[in-house]
Amino acid sequence: MKKTIKKILNINLIIALSFSSLFPFKANVHAEELIMGTILNETQYLRTRPTTDTLNNQKLVHFSTGDIITLLGTERTAPTSGCTTGFYKATYKGYTGYVCAAGVKIGNHDVYQRPWTSPKKSIVGGGIYISGSYIAQGQFTSYLKKYNVNPSTNNMYNHQYMANITAPSSESITTYNAYNKNGFLDLPFEFSLPIFNNMQEKYDRPGGNITTVERQDAITDPDFEEKIKAFPESYKPYLRRLHTLHPNWKFKALNTNEDFTFAVNTEKIVGAIQGPNGCYELNDDGSPVQFGNDKGWYYPNFEATAYYMDPRNFLTEKYIFQFESLEYSENHTESLVQSILNNTFMSGISILDNQSYASIFIEAGKTSNVSALYLASLARQESGTGGGAATTGNKFEYGGIEYSGLFNFYNIGAKSSASVPYKEGLKWASGGFCTLCANDTIYDKPLTLSANLEAIGIKNTNNFAKGFNVGESIASLKNKLQNKEIAINSTTDIISTGTTFNLKEENSTAVILGDLTGDGKINSADLLAMRKHLQGTAKLSGAYLEAAKLVNNNVNSADLLKLRQHLLGTNNIIQE
Repeated sequence: MKKTIKKILNINLIIALSFSSLFPFKANVHAEELIMGTILNETQYLRTRPTTDTLNNQKLVHFSTGDIITLLGTERTAPTSGCTTGFYKATYKGYTGYVCAAGVKIGNHDVYQRPWTSPKKSIVGGGIYISGSYIAQGQFTSYLKKYNVNPSTNNMYNHQYMANITAPSSESITTYNAYNKNGFLDLPFEFSLPIFNNMQEKYDRPGGNITTVERQDAITDPDFEEKIKAFPESYKPYLRRLHTLHPNWKFKALNTNEDFTFAVNTEKIVGAIQGPNGCYELNDDGSPVQFGNDKGWYYPNFEATAYYMDPRNFLTEKYIFQFESLEYSENHTESLVQSILNNTFMSGISILDNQSYASIFIEAGKTSNVSALYLASLARQESGTGGGAATTGNKFEYGGIEYSGLFNFYNIGAKSSASVPYKEGLKWASGGFCTLCANDTIYDKPLTLSANLEAIGIKNTNNFAKGFNVGESIASLKNKLQNKEIAINSTTDIISTGTTFNLKEENSTAVILGDLTGDGKINSADLLAMRKHLQGTAKLSGAYLEAAKLVNNNVNSADLLKLRQHLLGTNNIIQE
């Protein structure tokens, strides 16, 4: 087992683990001007001399189609018999030499739109990558992106987007919550459920199953029975139950033609898990076998892998969405995507792109023919609710080289075998086009307090911040802010009138209209404070006076009436 694991550690896995280290925004980063070229075919070489003659001419590199090289200028050498277009001088992986110009396309980005120098470029370009590399290749559900058991693919069990064996079920919950909140559960979804040979009646998870799957043994719809006749009998009680709950749902059998035990044994050596101790593969001394360089992640044992691979364990309303098609759907509206992004750092706009994250994911879905809902769910899982090092664009050093201005919302290219996986992913996001990929102008906006507040829908005028949701927690607001250097000072755990925001020399004070006492609530105590102000016995000032301006700029009896009507429920105060 140990030899096998050591071998697997060398496989370049693209993983779906969340790297959540946070770094503050920094300024003074500069663009590096480079001329990039893309290799058009596999007949190209980097040579020591600008000729195809073999005499005193060494082939330094044999290129693959799509390789990105750095050109040392755009001037060409004289044509030769083997290269009538002349040669470019170029560098690649530390080598400097010459490449035939006919085999090079000059451009400043590749098919994935790298370098990803803004959130939008990462989200849209990443969608293109996921579509072409996975969904279009037969890994068209969240389950298949982890467990590549579709026989129509060229590399069963290989080229899997995720190492985390629990990722499909996690993504499924996020998708379900969005559909449920928006009342979309009765849409005509189609689910592709893998079928294996020689399955036991049941596979349980060490430490306890994560859900109970309800079954319906009685046949109540003969037409439905005809539609599910391709499924083994052990699937049917659970499908009947789902059909009773959602008659519009369709279920398609995906026959893998694989022995289940063989499939589990193959998958468990390319999987990772964080879970109960009983889920881990063990060394001879009884310790769990660590997965790559990711501390806290371990290789799963047979029992845990079998549980998560068995589709029957997830035939419930919440977990079945790991089998939903990931192709783009017009049913995935911007409001539906927004429901996934609420209470995360992506709830508002991307400052660098001046566009809401929800609309960016919709655009990414249309561009790549990938479910916008899935892309948003994936970004939330990968980046966390508060964002991480791969979503800030900050400077970092990796392999002795300084990088900055790069984003990677899906952690594409973050190989578990790398010394620092998320940095490897950001390096991949550069596409080889640049190292210092940002500029001062881009980084001015994220540094301002007003820009960060406005990005989440908060108006900041005359150092007063308005537009908060009444009762919103400090923790929730911190998650939304893109600049993690912003300090929030409050006497309560919710946003209230008097809560202050500080960033370097900038300051702002929260105003909750109607909250005149600074407890973050609107109640009778605020009505009393309004009366005392109007009577002149206890004057309001600063943010508290601003919170009393419900109707007019000058607080008067109209504001008192508005507050009373709000408490009676006849005329609500709108935070704006």
